[in-house]
Amino acid sequence: MEKENITIRKPAFAGSFYPSTKREILAFFQRFEKELKEEDMAEGMNNSKISGLIVPHAGWVYSGKTTYAAHRLLRKIKPEKIALLGPSHRAFFHTAYRDPHDFWESPMGRTQIIHSSLFSVHPSVHNEEHSLEVQLPFIQHFSPQSRMLPLVVGHISETQAEEFALYLKNYFLIISTDLSHYYPLDEARKIDSRSIRQIENLDPVDVDACGINPLRIAFAFMSRHGLRPHLINYSTSAEAFGDASAVVGYAGFLF
Repeated sequence: MEKENITIRKPAFAGSFYPSTKREILAFFQRFEKELKEEDMAEGMNNSKISGLIVPHAGWVYSGKTTYAAHRLLRKIKPEKIALLGPSHRAFFHTAYRDPHDFWESPMGRTQIIHSSLFSVHPSVHNEEHSLEVQLPFIQHFSPQSRMLPLVVGHISETQAEEFALYLKNYFLIISTDLSHYYPLDEARKIDSRSIRQIENLDPVDVDACGINPLRIAFAFMSRHGLRPHLINYSTSAEAFGDASAVVGYAGFLF
């Protein structure tokens, strides 16, 4: 028997962080596909063994190409269950919160949400957070049948990271994070290079990333399963508009 009165989280950032219509979204995707090189597809990797992605979450005009470079791997993997983890930009807390809605909606359609009793509910945290929503159209385009467990992650301990990684052992993980913020381009590249090296080593020390707490969960997950991240694409906001005075760094990984 179908559930009555299903609840739907409507898009809060369509028209600002990403386009508000399906046609505009698909036009972005077509552009990104043309701009990306074949090596960004990581054809040499065994896609069946990929357990997760790390992707940026800025406005698509800035980070969309790098986000797309990672997400398009989903078209071969098509995971049944995705745990989508992002940082909290507007609230401070010490856990990870899930969303209570039955579906999340974007201009691309609706995605069924997984209700895991292992995580507490906090709808307002999700309603005000963009880092997860901006990933939804990519997921819906490349793996439309996937169900999703969206988690906004606060400031957590190493013990919590380990516990959450254990809870998520049967999920495909997508970690949402940007790298350095508002440094001159040359300095940003140096900082990001160090952060990328540390991410590849599963070491949170000196990682300049707003999503460091979701990354801690990913590091624990990868350590448990013997995985390592592989860089797919790196870019900065300077590539979008040419302003090199204060840039944000973006990286896409698979693991």
